[in-house]
Order: sequence, then structure tokens, then C-alpha cells
Amino acid sequence: MTTRPILFLALACASTSMSAQVGDLTFSVNGRSVTMPLNTPVIIDNIATTLDQLRYRPNGMQASWGTPLNAQNTVDGGAPTPVFSFTLIGPVTQSSPIAVLGQPLTITADTTLAGITAPYTLPLGTPVVVAGLVDANGSVLATLVERCGQSGARFLLTGEVQAVGAEAGSFQVGNQWVSAPSITFAGCTGATPIGGEFVSLRANAIADFPPGTVLNTVTDGRCVAPVPAGTAGAAGFLQGLVTAVPSVDRFEIGALLVTLSPTTAYVFGAIDDLDPGVAVTVDGVYVDPTTFAADVVQFVRPVVRYEAPLAPADVTAGVSLRPYSIPVLWSAQVRDEDGILQNGLGQSRQVEVRGYLDGLGQAYATRIRDRGNPDPNDVRLRGPVQAIADPFVTIQGLSVDTTGDTFVDEYGKAMTAVEFFAAVQLNHEVDVSGAVYTAATSTLSGGAIVWIGAEPFVVKRSRDPSGIPASTITAGTASGYALIEPMFRDGFE
Repeated sequence: MTTRPILFLALACASTSMSAQVGDLTFSVNGRSVTMPLNTPVIIDNIATTLDQLRYRPNGMQASWGTPLNAQNTVDGGAPTPVFSFTLIGPVTQSSPIAVLGQPLTITADTTLAGITAPYTLPLGTPVVVAGLVDANGSVLATLVERCGQSGARFLLTGEVQAVGAEAGSFQVGNQWVSAPSITFAGCTGATPIGGEFVSLRANAIADFPPGTVLNTVTDGRCVAPVPAGTAGAAGFLQGLVTAVPSVDRFEIGALLVTLSPTTAYVFGAIDDLDPGVAVTVDGVYVDPTTFAADVVQFVRPVVRYEAPLAPADVTAGVSLRPYSIPVLWSAQVRDEDGILQNGLGQSRQVEVRGYLDGLGQAYATRIRDRGNPDPNDVRLRGPVQAIADPFVTIQGLSVDTTGDTFVDEYGKAMTAVEFFAAVQLNHEVDVSGAVYTAATSTLSGGAIVWIGAEPFVVKRSRDPSGIPASTITAGTASGYALIEPMFRDGFE
């Protein structure tokens, strides 16, 4: 047996306890810098401690806090208590793609990894700790995946209830059935969860937990929100996965209704990129506890969109598809309404693929639709601009010849070609539709161009008119706090 060094000071898999330190810790939440004293009281994985202990955890935990309010529901001047949490703790119940306690994971280049490397498969039963964004389809967009050397004493399961069983206290979270007839769940509509509610439960670990085992050792359970509720007038900076888009002027993240206005700005995409399973960060203000008016919607990663002919050979069922020969990988959040990625194609079809690019430029699918008979004379492409050489722009390695095209901005205002090339910059999102695709030269031409534009100004809502600090609520992915990044070769054996 070969022993390999563990190059991380302490793991989420094991508890740490070190004396409190003086000074400050600067880290980020949803990419925004935060500085707090190291002796700030915090909660890490349900344990009260101080912020300095966070430095001994891998980056990628989920964080949330809000300005404390008094009995009159006004700011009491006290400091918030940040909560840093994991999403899943337990065994691998599916090897490829990885699922933990029945929750399939999406792992990208932006996921912090410890003890796991590409191609991201682990043996059944491997103990794992996961943090991430929970999807309504019973999956997790992982921000942290850590392989543990041995099983702990407790399981943690977070997700949406997909179904309720006939027996009392029986329900399904993702693909994991739970039996908890003696547990009263706090924060739920009733004593036990109903379909559509998000739950977080802790259970005694079960040795040799094979796929399909009912989790019946629950010791604590509660209904939770993917993003926290607030108070009227509170400023919010929230991250989550879209769970529903009921109309063109609003979308939902769990129980929170996010309203959009003509002044709402978008980063890394446009309003029509909002779909269930898409990760966003929203910046704005609470209208009431469950309604949030968005000033800025930022897609967590740059969006891409393709509509092009696909042949059967362009789809590897359950793995990827290749519009324009560009590999787009399966994700656990994909909505594959026509079963194209799931089952493959029996004949050539025009297929629309929506998705995003991770930090290394790999595309992941979030929605796939059959758009009829293949037609290379009516194709579409959206993504960040990689190169500019009037009249050409390059997107996803494809050359777009804009000669004779029409131009508008994302709000529908007409532009000239001169105005477009004066405005467009590298990494701006551009959409090309109604174009002709020439495979021999990997070129799109003759379409309509939409310039989605640059980053908007972020509205700051830190004070009310009286000058008293307003309530603020922050929730999302924390990073940049770890003393040393987790660096393992391929496990703990």
C-alpha cells in the first residue's frame, strides 16, 4: 500500500478545533469581497465556532447571513452570525455520474475538489462531503466535493421532496427514499414535508448503504429555503438555481419570487436565458419576505446557446452532444424534454441546446429541445466573444460573418454595424440567429445580431433615507477563505 501525502491542513470530513485568532479574514461570497474579524462568531456545519476555523475547510461551502432584527422587526445594530454549510454528507450511491444519497451531482472546473479527479467517478459507498446549489429536479450543482477517508457518524441530506409515500413520514428526496414517521419537521406546511418543499435532514450513518436503501435513521429534519426569506426593504445578494419561470417578468428560486422590471440589468446572459436549473446571482431588495425585486441578475457562468442540425452520431446518450462539433456535456440540471440527450437520436434533427461555460470553457447543457427537421440555413449561436475583426466575430471557435446582418442591443434598440463594432468587446455576449452555417469553413453568416452588452452598474442599497443601516441578507457560494487549497492525487488509500 502506498501512502500519499494530504496537502490540506484539515478536512471537512473531520472536525477541527484550534484557538481563536486575531485579525481579519477576507473572502468572497458570490464573487463579492467580504472582510470580517477572525473572532466573528459563526456556525460551520451546524457547530458554533469562530470565523478563523473556516480557514481549515476547503473553499466552496454555502454561506448565508442577515443583519439581526429586533422584536419591532428593525435593525438592532448587532453583528450577523454567518452560517457556512454543506449540502450532502454520505456515501456515493451512483458512480457515474456521481450521486450522493440519491442526489446526482454536476461537477465542473469551478467545483473545489479534494480526493477526486477527472473523470469524476467514485466507487459505490465512498464517503463524500458536498456543498452546492440545490435544484428542484433532485440534483445538486456542486461547488465543493470532498472524498473522505472513512465514513462519519452522521449523514446530511438536502433537497426537494419529489414524492410522498403511502406510509406516514415516507417521502423521496431526489432519488433517495426517507422514512421518518417519528420526526416532526420544523418549518414545513405540516408535521412532515410535502411535495415541492425543500428539506434538510440529519441521520445516523448506516454502514454499507447500497443504492435503493431507505434512509430510516433520521434524527433531525426541517424544511428550508434555497435562498432565505427577508423583510420589506432589506437589501439582498442571493445565489441559487432557478426553479420556475411563471412569466416573462418574474422567476422563482424555491419559495422566493424574483420580479423583473425594464431597468433590471443582466450579466453573462439575457432575460430569455432564465430557465429552470440555471444558476444565477440576484442583487436587489425585498418587497416582502417572499418577493424580491431584482436590480441585477448575473448568470453564475456565461451562457451559451446553439441551434443546429444534429445527426445521430452527434449525440452520446447520457454523456454529451455536439452542435457545430462543439462538445456540450450532460449536467444534472439539464431539462431534456424531448429525451435527446437521454436516449440519443434515431435520425437527424434540428436541436436547440442551452447551457453555460465553466471556468475552463467547457460547455454544460441546461435545456435541450427538438426544433424539427434539420436546417443549416436557419441556425443560432449565442456566447461570449473570443475575437473581433470587423466584419467578423468569433464565438465558441466559430467565425461569424456579420456582413449585411441586422444589429440590435438586448433591449431591441437598432444599431448600425459601426455602432456594434464600436461597442462590442471580448467576453461580451452576442447572439446570432437566422444564420446560414457552412460546415466546411465553420462559419455562420447572414443572420440577425443581438449585442447583449457589458456588465451593468450594480445598485448599492446599504442605507435607508434616514441614514440607518438597512437590513442586508447574503446567501451563496463562499470561496477564498482556505489557507491551502485541497490537493490530493487520487484518494486516501
